Amino acid sequence: MNPISRIIYLWKNKKIREKKMSLMIYICLYIILLVDFFYGYFFYFESKTMFIVDMVCLAINIFVYVLYELNKKKEGIMLLISELFVFLILGTLLTGWNYGFQQYIYGMICVIFLPFYVPDDFKVNKHIIFAFGFSFIITYYVLDYICNYTSLVTGIESTILTAKTIYAVNSMISICAVSAFCGIATKLSTEDKKKLRRKADYDELTKIYNRYGLHELLEELKNDKKSTNIAIIDIDFFKKVNDNYGHNVGDYVLKIIASKLKELTSHSISVGRWGGEEFLVIADPSMNKGEFRNYLEELRLYFEKKYLKVDNKRIKITVSGGIGKFNPRASIESNIKGADDNLYKAKETGRNKIVG
Repeated sequence: MNPISRIIYLWKNKKIREKKMSLMIYICLYIILLVDFFYGYFFYFESKTMFIVDMVCLAINIFVYVLYELNKKKEGIMLLISELFVFLILGTLLTGWNYGFQQYIYGMICVIFLPFYVPDDFKVNKHIIFAFGFSFIITYYVLDYICNYTSLVTGIESTILTAKTIYAVNSMISICAVSAFCGIATKLSTEDKKKLRRKADYDELTKIYNRYGLHELLEELKNDKKSTNIAIIDIDFFKKVNDNYGHNVGDYVLKIIASKLKELTSHSISVGRWGGEEFLVIADPSMNKGEFRNYLEELRLYFEKKYLKVDNKRIKITVSGGIGKFNPRASIESNIKGADDNLYKAKETGRNKIVG
């Protein structure tokens, strides 16, 4: 895949964490290659030694690109960091402190800590990472001493661009690297928090809200002082399903119920697994009771008329439900009890019905 097609492909799939990381790495590689070409042209006229150093670095960075194309991410990153480390040392010693190549250390210190944010992509020993970081800091002060307090480095006198211009370019590269890392770290941290929140709020089997997540929704309604309608939906004779067909089939039935309930979310209705075979349904505050009841009746009728096919067996299930009024001034427990009482009435009067 050519570079442009690669970027377009990754950009279209940037919502996927792995693709987003690859997009960032490829953009960084392209920028580094462009900078190598720029400095190659500049040093061709100003310093033959630095020109040779830059061309060697360009060849190494092209090889890093090839490693990434071969999906050897860890090797590519380690080689890139090592190459940049050597380049900044030689660049500083050959051109002098005023050209700003030593500033690459700022960005590199950020980059080497990337494995802490994406440990699955870069499995690197933490001691190695800290060793790299410590060596970068020591290197900075050693270069400072050599360039500013000894006469070992004479530097070069540019005829095309001033040292201040190159210093500004190197400063911009370092600032962009630090900014990009901070942005990536923040984004990854936010995504991790969302994943943890989803894991805490959602039922692993059915992929809908669990009791904890539902409790938070009800707390929000109480805090906002919004009244609405809620319902508890229960699978009739679910114990018999488990006893006759096994818990695997029982889990399958729960998934089917949850999948059908999830369709109600398109009507601003929240659904979740309250516990066992019970599901809690929360209407939007703007929805009247009649409309809410109609949606629940459609759900009940769907299962009344349908047979579930599992392992070449036809299983018949029905559901019962109890509707209750959610009063924000009352406790969550008492509101749930109102719906639960109506569910009990539905079961006592024959099941396969919605009461309330």
